[in-house]
Amino acid sequence: MSKPVKPGATDAAEYVLGLLGAEDARAFAQRLKSDEALRAQVEYWEGMFANVPAGEAEPPPSGLFEKILGRIESEGAELPGTVTRRGGTANWFEISPGIKGRLLHVDRAQNRQHLLIRMAPGASYRPHAHDADEQTLVIEGDLSFGDLDLKAGDFHVATPSSSHPPGRTVNGCLVHVIMSLDQH
Repeated sequence: MSKPVKPGATDAAEYVLGLLGAEDARAFAQRLKSDEALRAQVEYWEGMFANVPAGEAEPPPSGLFEKILGRIESEGAELPGTVTRRGGTANWFEISPGIKGRLLHVDRAQNRQHLLIRMAPGASYRPHAHDADEQTLVIEGDLSFGDLDLKAGDFHVATPSSSHPPGRTVNGCLVHVIMSLDQH
């Protein structure tokens, strides 16, 4: 199921969950008759809640309701035509010892991927060659390739047919890298 744009996502989710008061529910149902985007929101939340068991069950854990409402509100925070990756819900993967990555975006049309790379103090990355541009912005910390020292705010582009000596950090770093999907 694709994720529709969610104007009024909180209302739509509350409607599906039966949390709106009688008057608000009637007004919402009236809006549904003429608002296709709102109907898409209701369909989205019906799909999201479809696997929630119905009927009488054990009471939910304390705070679950607030957690659900928080999730609903954060789901509705995106702007139409955009994608947002929240830092608090980041999925980091290990690239090598002391180095983790987080995929931010994949642009298949341009054959590019955007990554955040976090290197622990003293970590190093293997030397590598480039078949396409690789852009690196140092957000925090330090990163060195041989005699080239990069600090926070420095931007570096490795062009096709270039190669990097081992990447090293003394104090650790966080970098934003844009690279080919074919680069590993």
